[in-house]
Amino acid sequence: MITEGKTIFCDECKMEIKDRDSLVISSFLFYFGTYHDKCYSKSLKGCQTLFVGNEPINGFSGNVKAIAAFVVAIILFFINGPFFLLGLVILIVPLIRLYAWISIERHLE
Repeated sequence: MITEGKTIFCDECKMEIKDRDSLVISSFLFYFGTYHDKCYSKSLKGCQTLFVGNEPINGFSGNVKAIAAFVVAIILFFINGPFFLLGLVILIVPLIRLYAWISIERHLE
């Protein structure tokens, strides 16, 4: 189903992804890949995941990582010294999750 004029396609099978339950968003270097959950399982067997992590951004584990990183970053902001810069770096994780939701996931049911 097309929501808000944007259709999301699977990078593996090139078919439309129609709902959030079958959507897996993964990051590969600076590229965000969208897959059906079955296609993502098949793509894990490829050699591209040997050298670079290809973990899902969305789903339960992605949300937990983003929330935990946000909490740690906020705590580090209140500590004086070089920890402020570390907090900025850690803040990248929840920002990537937010970007994935805004650009891809919110367009699906």
